[in-house]
Order: sequence, then structure tokens, then C-alpha cells
Amino acid sequence: MNKPQLKPEQHKKYFRRSLDLLPGEVAVFDYSRLTILYFALIGLDILDGLDSLTDDRKKDIVEWVYRLQLVPNEYCSVHKCGFMGSTTVIHLKNHPGSEKYCESNVAMTYMALCILITLGDNLSRVNKSAVLQGVASLQKSDGSFKSNYEHGESDLRFVYCSLAICNILNDSSSINVNNAIKFISNCLNYDGAFGQNPGTESHGGSTYCAIASLSLINKLNHVLDKNKSRILERWAVNRQTNGGFQGRPNKDPDTCYSFWLGATLSIMGSLNRINKERNRDFVLNNANLLTGGFSKNMDSIPDPMHTCLSLCGLSLIGEENLNPINPALNITVRAANYLKQIQGDFTLPNQNKFKTDTDC
Repeated sequence: MNKPQLKPEQHKKYFRRSLDLLPGEVAVFDYSRLTILYFALIGLDILDGLDSLTDDRKKDIVEWVYRLQLVPNEYCSVHKCGFMGSTTVIHLKNHPGSEKYCESNVAMTYMALCILITLGDNLSRVNKSAVLQGVASLQKSDGSFKSNYEHGESDLRFVYCSLAICNILNDSSSINVNNAIKFISNCLNYDGAFGQNPGTESHGGSTYCAIASLSLINKLNHVLDKNKSRILERWAVNRQTNGGFQGRPNKDPDTCYSFWLGATLSIMGSLNRINKERNRDFVLNNANLLTGGFSKNMDSIPDPMHTCLSLCGLSLIGEENLNPINPALNITVRAANYLKQIQGDFTLPNQNKFKTDTDC
């Protein structure tokens, strides 16, 4: 039986098409359009396909992302600063009452910074002090972080995004790191993995957020001793079923967990414990050979998230012709190295001079 093969050019075309045109039913996700952009560009970078975008196109994307930045002004308090998910609210700014919807989302801020780094922007126009104060305003007394200032939900996903932002901007002084570590520890379950919140079921995505967060602040061994690490590794390895990975026991495998759990094991230095060949076959068998892209399983259609995370999972296990990724930040090693180069230039004085035209 012939082994499935990766078709890079098909998937590059899929991502470029996702940047240009999406089906009408995706309009409901307009409020988080930045998410689609993130997965498309990270995916293109893994495929070494960013050169297929013209310099003008890259510049237009960078300018669009900066339009989403909220900075302190008469309409926006520092508690809401960061990046929004789309320009929808900006277009509605002349409607009475729309200003209350003008607030950042910590996941969108994380993705915006990753996009800018991936496209070679030096982050000089990011109002770093305002972004960091915005992140700090989201931290709750239990150490967790809300998604956004007004009525945002809180769990490990937003802990990860907050700590990733601080890592990217090279400054965690505005948050209580010890309380964040305590919250992560409280999400650890008897089976060795992590739930989204204390007392909730262990899940592959939550476990990644916990492990990646601890890795970014160099506190992995602070929460997991050798015995706890061994138990977690066993739980993660046992999520491989029928070649792919499931998010939790008794669920069907899904291509995205080849990243969530693959990256978890990679950070812990235990990726060699999985069956890489069977995982590769599972992921590649869920590629659409007509349109390009990957779906979650054989009964679904491709989408940018599963396509990107499928490629991330393949990159982790050493698939040829894919750029390596940094598993903790989920950007390519190339982009992570560029980030290290520009971090030395970061300063955090009053940066209100970098105001954008985003006035709601």
C-alpha cells in the first residue's frame, strides 16, 4: 500500500485562497477574522511559502493588523488596550453606543503579535506598555486571566495567551507570575493532565496551554516533578488512537491534537514515545487532495485551523519540506529567532506617540 504524501503546493494555494476569499457561512466569524489570518500565515511559514505573497501584500496585512490596535485615549481606557479581532467595530464607530464593544481580546493580541513577527515587523508600533497593562488588567485574584475586560471568561487558554504576550514583549513585571503558576497547578488532575479550570476534565488543549505556559516562564519543573511528569507523559501518549490523537479519553482522533499533544510531549522531551509513522499517516489521510487543506477527520471539510495545526504536528515529527516550529509559541523557529533579535531593541517608556486611527 502506498504511503500518503504531503502536497505542499496544494496547501500553499489553500492558505492563499483563505486570505483572498472565504465561503459565505464563515461571515459569522468576522469578529475574529484575525484568527483566520494567523492560521493562514503560520501555515504558509511552515510550508516555506511566505515568499508567494508580494511585499505589498505583506505590508497591507501588517497595516491591517495595526488598525486593530487599541491605545489609551478618551474612548478607550488602558484596561481595554491590545488588539481586537477584526475591523467590524471600527466600521461601526459612528453608531451610538458602539464604543462599549471597542476592547481588545487577549487571544487576538497574542495572534496579532505572532502575525507581525512572522511577517518581519519589528513591533516598533506596538504600544507595549499599554498592551502589558491591558494584559495585567485581565488577571483575576486566583491567578487566571480573562479573555477580555468586560465580562470575559477565564481559563488556561487565556493564561497561555497572556504569558505568551509577556514572553514576546520580554516583560512580565506587570502581572503576578506566582499567582498564574498557582492557578496552573490547581488545574492539574489526578490523571496527570490539566483541565481548563480547577476541577474540570483533563483535555489535550488545556494540557498544552499549561505546559507551554510553564515553559515560557521557565517554571515547568516547579509544577511537575519527575513522577508527575511521568504520569502526564503516559496520559498524553495514551491519547494516540488509530494513529491520530484524541483530545480526551473515549473521543475520536482529530488532526489538531497532533499539535496540541505533540507539542506538549515535545516541550517535555518525550515526543519519541509516540508512533510517529502512524500519526503521520493519520494526518496526511485527512488532507483534501482536490482543494488542499486538512480537515479534523474524514467526515469533515478542511478549515484553516486544522490545516495549520496538522502541518504543525507534521513539522514536530520531522516531516520533510516543512520548517521547524517553536512548540511553546507556535510560530516557526525562523520567526522565533527573529523575535530574539528584535527583543533587545524593546523599550517601555510612554508610547502613546504610537497611537493609531482606531478611535471608537
